[in-house]
Amino acid sequence: MPDYSRTIQLGTARITIINVGDLTFKLSEVMNVPESEWRPRYAAEFEKPLSFPSQCVHIALPGASVLVDAGDYAVAVELNTPYVPPGYTPPPSLIDQLLERGIAPGDITHVVITHLHFDHYSGTTIERDGHYVPAFPNARYFVGRADWEDPDIQEALKVPDSLESRTLGVLRTAGVLELVEGDVDLLPAVRILAAPGESPGHQIVRVHSEGQTLCCLGDLYHDPIEIEHPAWMASWANVDMTLASRQRLVEAALAENALLLPAHMPPGRLERTAEGTRWTKE
Repeated sequence: MPDYSRTIQLGTARITIINVGDLTFKLSEVMNVPESEWRPRYAAEFEKPLSFPSQCVHIALPGASVLVDAGDYAVAVELNTPYVPPGYTPPPSLIDQLLERGIAPGDITHVVITHLHFDHYSGTTIERDGHYVPAFPNARYFVGRADWEDPDIQEALKVPDSLESRTLGVLRTAGVLELVEGDVDLLPAVRILAAPGESPGHQIVRVHSEGQTLCCLGDLYHDPIEIEHPAWMASWANVDMTLASRQRLVEAALAENALLLPAHMPPGRLERTAEGTRWTKE
């Protein structure tokens, strides 16, 4: 299969990781770390542009088909984000890659949006005959209530042609958007866990099948450096919330040896060290 997608078996669950396109930025430009702290040990990592895949995760279970995050790379270009590499040709779209794997949009039963940053929800709707409709017509869509109620999101929803209106607004009008508070059992093997910090309503998805655990982390981490230094994070994140969410995840993941899937990193696991915790790529 193409190198922009990968499948992992987890008990009875089949996990497919789909990269819809790479984003590029320097850690020095987006993280809250003073130069005096990163330069002595991490100058190379912080100063050069790094590539970060924008990954969506499909979870196939008996009787259910779950999608975690739904991005549309074309929107990154449309929004003129500085994170799009010059001259870059992205992989096929999310829907095209799902179809390559034999997963039709109508098969999806649940779509969990980890948080309301554009690259995680921009593919939840598609344009058809001049109108936007849910991209996965038989699914329910799950968003953290605190993200939905964020004043910036609510203001954007008042603008008819905004990204928020043509995605989240369409889902709300269609009656398929559900607002999540706290931890929620989505299915017997799938649980949504509150993990605020990156955004007020940021959430992660835990899958447990036949004694094996996997967690889709959204943007709880962007780079392995943040695992070694949990107080290092994106400049827009809430420090106290993020630290608490990371600590909760670390303890649970180490206890279960969980496989972790951050949205912008390859899969891996955590390992306890004398200094704290480090990332081991799977």
